[in-house]
Amino acid sequence: LNLAKRSLFKKDKNLIIPDQYHSNKCLVAKANNPYPKCDALVTSDNSLILGITTADCLPIIFYDPENQVIGIAHAGWKGLVKGVIQNTVKKMISLGAQNKSIKSIIGPCIRVNSYEVNEEFVNKLNTRYQRFAMRQTQKIYFDLPKLAKYILSESNILSVHDIKKNTYLDKNYFSFRESKKKKQKDYGRNINLISII
Repeated sequence: LNLAKRSLFKKDKNLIIPDQYHSNKCLVAKANNPYPKCDALVTSDNSLILGITTADCLPIIFYDPENQVIGIAHAGWKGLVKGVIQNTVKKMISLGAQNKSIKSIIGPCIRVNSYEVNEEFVNKLNTRYQRFAMRQTQKIYFDLPKLAKYILSESNILSVHDIKKNTYLDKNYFSFRESKKKKQKDYGRNINLISII
């Protein structure tokens, strides 16, 4: 993390990386709390670097260039259905951002063709989110990015850029599912960072 910080940003910036737990909790980042327990962070402080780690879950980066407010969210299926996107947008607005000027990026994550789930998984979802489960020849696949885009649209975030990289298939990224398939003891994490320059 320090290498990434030194390579990409000025030395005097503070890196804030949350202790993530698949929640919907979003906090305003503080320099004196470098590891807050949450899954999303926002700030208007240009001395901070916001980061999250992912390994199949969606990293969603938010930026309001007009009002100089940024946010970042770790969004797996649990966080998405619990409202991590909505909470991040609300917290950004509390710092002066406006929906109409917030731009969002969906980073590398597991894609629908690689994310096989079961009936039990689908039954855990709110009925309005079950339509993002695709049934194909006795298998069910879940479309996390499509769900995220739907929620972003509901939150009036109209500028959405999807990187369209699949962590499960692309060897440039770490994947929890790929590591599990290979029976590895642990798995790497992708680091996602944003800062106001």
